[in-house]
Amino acid sequence: MPAATPSRNVVVFAPTDVHALEIASVMDVFNEANAQAGSTTLYSMTLVAERRETIRCSSGLRIVPDLSIADPVPDADTLIVAGSYGVPRTPSDAVIAWLQRRSESARRYGAVCTGAFLVGAAGLIDGRIVTTHWAYADELRTRFPSARVDPDSIFVRNGPLFTSAGVSACIDLALALVEEDHGRNLALSVARHMVMYLKRPGGQSQYSAPLAAQARAGTPIARVQTWILDHPEEELSLSALASRAAMSPRNFSRVFRNETGLSPAEFVQQVRMDKARQLLEETSLPLDQVAKRSGLGTAASARRIFLRRLGISLRQYRERFKLGANPRSSD
Repeated sequence: MPAATPSRNVVVFAPTDVHALEIASVMDVFNEANAQAGSTTLYSMTLVAERRETIRCSSGLRIVPDLSIADPVPDADTLIVAGSYGVPRTPSDAVIAWLQRRSESARRYGAVCTGAFLVGAAGLIDGRIVTTHWAYADELRTRFPSARVDPDSIFVRNGPLFTSAGVSACIDLALALVEEDHGRNLALSVARHMVMYLKRPGGQSQYSAPLAAQARAGTPIARVQTWILDHPEEELSLSALASRAAMSPRNFSRVFRNETGLSPAEFVQQVRMDKARQLLEETSLPLDQVAKRSGLGTAASARRIFLRRLGISLRQYRERFKLGANPRSSD
C-alpha cells in the first residue's frame, strides 16, 4: 500500500436508540482495513450525535460520541447514518439541516438499516433506489413514495448515495466501500479476518419469513399460493388462478388481497422474482433458462423486470451473489 495514500474521514451519525452493532461493526471494518494496511492510516473515524452526551443504545449499552452536530466536525469523505430499533422518530430540524449540509460536501453518503428514514427525512432518497431492513421496507415506501424501495438487496449504491439492509448488513456495506477505495484484495483480507463473506450469498428474503404474504393455511387462497410456488413457470393469469380457487375472478382478486395484502399479480411477480434469484444464486443455468423456469418469460423480459425492480441486470445479480465458478452465460 503506497505511503502517500490519503486518510479518508468516515463520519458516523448515531441517532437516538441506535443499534450498537451498526456503529461498532462499521467502524471495526474500517479499523481492520487500517490494521491490514500496516503503517498507513487509510481511515479516520468520527462518531457524531445530536448532542455531545452519552447515548443509550437499543441494547442498553452506553456510548459517548466524539462530537455533536453543533461542533466543528471534520469534513467527511464518507457520511454514514446508523439505524435505530424500529422506525426512527422524525429527526429535528437541526439534524435534517446538518445531514443536508454534510451530504453536499461528502464524496459519498448514506445509511444503514433504518437510518434510511433519517436520510429520507433530509430529502436525500427522492427518486433513488434504496433499501432498508426488510421489516420496515413497506413503511419506508409509504413515507417516501418518490423513492424506489428494494426490500431484498443487502445494500444498494445509487450514485453517491448508499443504503443497506438491517443490522449486520452494515458490515457488507462497509466491506464494499473498502473494496471501492482500496481494491478487492484488501477488502477480502478484512472480511477473512472478521470471518465474513466479502459478498454474502442471497438477499434479505432468505432471512425474512418466506413470502410473508402467505394466507392462512387451509384456505382456498393458501392452496392457490402453494400451487403458484410450485409452478411459477405455468400460466398464472387471474382467470386461471380464480378457476383453481373455484371463484369468480373479481371475488378471487378481492379475497386474495384481503388475506395477503397483495393483488394476485403482485404475488405472482414476487414468487417469480424469488425463483429467478434462487436460480441465479444456486445454479449456472443460462439466463434464458432462468427466465423460463421462473416464469419471467425471455431473458430480455426478465432483464427488464430486474432492472425495474432491483436496478441491476440478471448477469449483475449473479455476479454479485453467486458463490463458486463464474457463470457461463451473459445478458
